[in-house]
Amino acid sequence: MTKILAVLAFSLLVLSFSGCEETYENTENADVVDPTESTEPAESTEQTEPTEQTEPTESTEQTEPGEPTESTEPSEPEDPCAAQDAEKINSVVIGTYNTHLFFDKICDSEYCSGSDFESVPSDSEYNAKVRDLADSVKKIGADIILLQEVEKESCLKDLFEKSGAYDEFYLGEKGAKASVDTGVMTKGKITYKNLHPEQIDCSGCDGGKTTFSHTFLETHIELGCRKIIVFSAHFKSKADDDAPRRLAEAAAAAKILKNTVKKYPDALIVMGGDLNDEPGSDTLQSLENESSFVRVAGELSSNDQATYSYRGAAIALDHIFWVKSDLGSYKTGSAEVVKDAPSLYYLGSSDHAALKAAFEF
Repeated sequence: MTKILAVLAFSLLVLSFSGCEETYENTENADVVDPTESTEPAESTEQTEPTEQTEPTESTEQTEPGEPTESTEPSEPEDPCAAQDAEKINSVVIGTYNTHLFFDKICDSEYCSGSDFESVPSDSEYNAKVRDLADSVKKIGADIILLQEVEKESCLKDLFEKSGAYDEFYLGEKGAKASVDTGVMTKGKITYKNLHPEQIDCSGCDGGKTTFSHTFLETHIELGCRKIIVFSAHFKSKADDDAPRRLAEAAAAAKILKNTVKKYPDALIVMGGDLNDEPGSDTLQSLENESSFVRVAGELSSNDQATYSYRGAAIALDHIFWVKSDLGSYKTGSAEVVKDAPSLYYLGSSDHAALKAAFEF
């Protein structure tokens, strides 16, 4: 009996050890064949990390329909003059003034002494010229001033800064050495410029063609929600006279003015400058014969409209013409010659007086 019990106990012990070993092996095999190995979360997360770098969610928010339009609209500012209730000026004063050989302090022609055309002022002389012209411009008191005989943009800039009365300026430089050109200083904003360097017809000239002797400067200005187009002119001088060329300049100017009013009927169009001819001359008569042109000082007496003294005679060489259009008109009685004294025909350091007139909208 004792032997039988011993055998049974030994058998149970063997079976116990077999079960434990099988359990251990199955555990090892479970690690090898675990089906979750192919879908491990860590590896899946690493594979999709580039998606996080591109941040598609934020990009989508930045490009939502409607938002980009609102954020970019400020780059196209609204034009305050486009509104129906925009405040517009009711009048403007335009003047013309020959500054008389406004040269800088550098000799560009290499001939700057004695009776040579170009002069070279000293520092003190140049500064005095700028001050004098600035005082003259203030005395004229125009909203837009057309200028002649200015050598360089630097000269006009000095005058512009010294006068302190305008918002913008421009000089129509032809590029020739020691040339004196036409310019403009204006309140408001300059939106377009044209120097008109083209060839013009001249039946009395060699070859039948010529050019404007000085820049025929066209300037478009936006002032007080009004469109204003001005032309600063300086026709051929009477020194070394060439009347056929001056007449050709007048004819070419008239053609340009008529084309301008056709293209811009809603603009005030004015030409002013030193035309170097007096009323009754072929040059002036060709302009006054145009039914749409009005010489604003024509209503004044010969002495009252004179801007220059030529061999002791008071004559009008500086003129302003208004071109009739759908916008604006000359204010009758407003034409005025600005000079140092009633019996004189010059202003400041210039040998010309200035002329100005008012225009209404």
